[in-house]
Amino acid sequence: MVISAVLVTSGLVYQVVRRQRSIDALRRDYHALPSSWLANGEMRFGRLDASQLSSVTTSARAAARTALTHYGNGRRARVVYESLGGYIDTNRIVRDWVGTSSWIPPALPAYFVRIAGVDVASLGPGGGVTHHWNVIVNARTDRVVSATSFD
Repeated sequence: MVISAVLVTSGLVYQVVRRQRSIDALRRDYHALPSSWLANGEMRFGRLDASQLSSVTTSARAAARTALTHYGNGRRARVVYESLGGYIDTNRIVRDWVGTSSWIPPALPAYFVRIAGVDVASLGPGGGVTHHWNVIVNARTDRVVSATSFD
């Protein structure tokens, strides 16, 4: 009886230590983004806390593969940057009548994946071609949340 209790306890301790190591590894996947990549202030991307990191089920490699599958058209397409963080679409922030933020959506654990070497035709003033996609991939479901070519 005592031996089985010790085995169960040591098994639980092992699981906690293993989970903490994976959270520490995920914490290292965050890299601050240049403000020019944040779609003219239309999104926020920040560091996740431990409780949010524990809900991450997708790896950076899987997120990059998902982004390339959807937006990596062409032979030259390659992932040049990936970061795990909390994504907030600032267009979803609710402001009250005096302009202060009255509701900010919770940060979604997501990967920011930047793909280079693609041709994205611009419909804006001046036309031209952009050579990057900035793709947000949900870190829980491995699905694309949004993509912009705004640089």
